[in-house]
Amino acid sequence: MALTKQKVQDKIEIVSAFKHIQIRYADQIVEDGNVISQSYWRTVVNCGDYDAADEHNVKAIADAVWTADLIAEYEASIAQPEIA
Repeated sequence: MALTKQKVQDKIEIVSAFKHIQIRYADQIVEDGNVISQSYWRTVVNCGDYDAADEHNVKAIADAVWTADLIAEYEASIAQPEIA
């Protein structure tokens, strides 16, 4: 009867017009190979943040969805936020 804790990359989604990569993790408690408890948390890798993409093992997805034009558009949007 061994208890272990593991972090699993549970779900990856592309969200927003700027194709941010949202990653859901599950922290699981496992007993004899069966998950007996889990909780979820999410993190977002912003468009163009290749260091974070690499850290979360989603660089291949980033390479596929982030174009140079999209990154430039995103950087321009955060440099001059819209005034409502």
